[in-house]
Amino acid sequence: MNATKLETTPLATLHGDLLCRMATGGDLELLRRLVTALGLARDQGHVCIDLTRWIDEQVDVDEAPRPDLATLREQLLATGVVGATTEDGDNNESDRSPLPLILDAQHRLYTLRHYRAEQRIARFVLDRLKREPTTTPEKLRKTLAAVSLLPTQPITEPDWQLAAVIAGAIGSLTVLCGGPGTGKTTTVAKLLSALLHDDPAMRIAIAAPTGKAAARLGEALQERAAAHPELSEPLANLEPRTLHRLLGYLPLDDAFRFGRDKKLPYDLVVIDEVSMVDPAIFAVLCDALPNDTRLVLVGDKDQLAAVAAGQVLGDLCHAALPEQGLGKQLATFVSQTTGMPIAAQENAAPIANATVALQKNHRFGKQPGIGTFAQSLMQRRAQDAIAAFAAGHEDLSWTDCMNEALAIIEPQLLYLLEAASDNDAGRALTAISHARVLTALRLGPTGAIAWNARVEARLLELGHRTAELYYPGRPILITSNDQNNNIWNGDLGVCGRNEDGTPVVWVRDQHGNARELSPSRLPSHETAWAMTVHKAQGSEFDHVLLVLPDRPGPLNHAALIYTGVTRAKRRATVCANHDLLAAGLANWPERHSGLAEALRPS
Repeated sequence: MNATKLETTPLATLHGDLLCRMATGGDLELLRRLVTALGLARDQGHVCIDLTRWIDEQVDVDEAPRPDLATLREQLLATGVVGATTEDGDNNESDRSPLPLILDAQHRLYTLRHYRAEQRIARFVLDRLKREPTTTPEKLRKTLAAVSLLPTQPITEPDWQLAAVIAGAIGSLTVLCGGPGTGKTTTVAKLLSALLHDDPAMRIAIAAPTGKAAARLGEALQERAAAHPELSEPLANLEPRTLHRLLGYLPLDDAFRFGRDKKLPYDLVVIDEVSMVDPAIFAVLCDALPNDTRLVLVGDKDQLAAVAAGQVLGDLCHAALPEQGLGKQLATFVSQTTGMPIAAQENAAPIANATVALQKNHRFGKQPGIGTFAQSLMQRRAQDAIAAFAAGHEDLSWTDCMNEALAIIEPQLLYLLEAASDNDAGRALTAISHARVLTALRLGPTGAIAWNARVEARLLELGHRTAELYYPGRPILITSNDQNNNIWNGDLGVCGRNEDGTPVVWVRDQHGNARELSPSRLPSHETAWAMTVHKAQGSEFDHVLLVLPDRPGPLNHAALIYTGVTRAKRRATVCANHDLLAAGLANWPERHSGLAEALRPS
């Protein structure tokens, strides 16, 4: 069986001392320092170290002086464990005899794994961007009219969803980004309507990093099918799945069934929540796509990036700058097809002809606080975001008292216990999305474990029996994949009782229907009154209590706060020290890589 293996990360198994023992020359102490710095950078989400920045950073008093750039490159390359690339990114030396570290022409230092993944992604994207449109404005206009996507009246202002549908209909690669409530999944459903009209036999796969995110996209497609009966059969047959499952992950081999040697059997692949995708996995996806398969990437670039180093969606959007308008080629095609006026960028990167940012929010009309907060952060206006908490909006509030915060969300949490008490699986699974405590950390006094204990202690005070492990109403979060039972990391379930009074756990299947399972059949799982923001990505809840750390730290930043607050559909409360909250909103994490630069015109 052909399988695509993930390349191992040298720094995961080799300490700086070991690399020094492997070295054949150069400044070994300098190598050790940079290996340590590269490991720290990786832990902070960076794919590489920019040596020009590293040289200029503040040097500790006990640290040896940092050399100039020319000396630094010379000493690293002399070690025999660092390979160099040419101006165009070629690294023939590392291909013949792979070295653990790579130094590119722009003075960025990578691990071999991260460099190769970034290069594979860049080559894939640039190749797709060179292709001609797959149809003409005249033909596409007829298709859009046939599926009721072309307004009968003249379009007087930009319709970004329609522009995104056109981008997806004409390109082999489409990047669709936008904040919460801008209609990303609705736009994907519209695009599929148009594509299936022209090719009813089109083979489509939809996937996301977690099962929950994939299921949400599937639900949106089913809603579209209900509105268009002629599309109900092809859309009903779509089975959302995790990205690992799409690529055929083989856990015993730590490899994928699909890749360079075995291609995916689809005409169109849609990936949702791309901000969460590990670049190494994304590189495997690029390898696994046949030359004529379309790829549609969907996500919110302002949300938390992947737990692993890198930010594919952020880099694509950083190169495309879609908030400034479309690329000229795409803008012209949109105008010729629909007649709508739409902004075009001057001197845009080619990726701008494949990227559309949805800019109109359809969700937060009745939640002005959350809407103002989200829009302010998307535009990097931290002061306006903090001011939204003091504006008196019912849907957005702030407190620095954990007891007060618990009291605010307590009625919503009790709603789940009530829903589960009558053994109605459907009602309980609906209620699980009613409220959630989200935390930045897993451990510590403000972490998810502590908050789960705090909630259960309060429930016990109120007379609810929480000592039993699978007490009715206990929400659980699945934390590993179980292919045999079709249960996936990120799925949520509710504990209940069957007709005999035996403990059971209710979860939803891929079609949204309730399933009843014995607790013994579940993969690893944990209590989910509270969960980390990272684990909540791809989910939405009516009410959210976001608890931030009680001291400065690397997780007090705007992307995490933005992601946590925008998980709320109706009301969000933030529990945090005011000064720490303000500092966090002004702190947008930066992840270093070379992908965005590789996609811009030289």
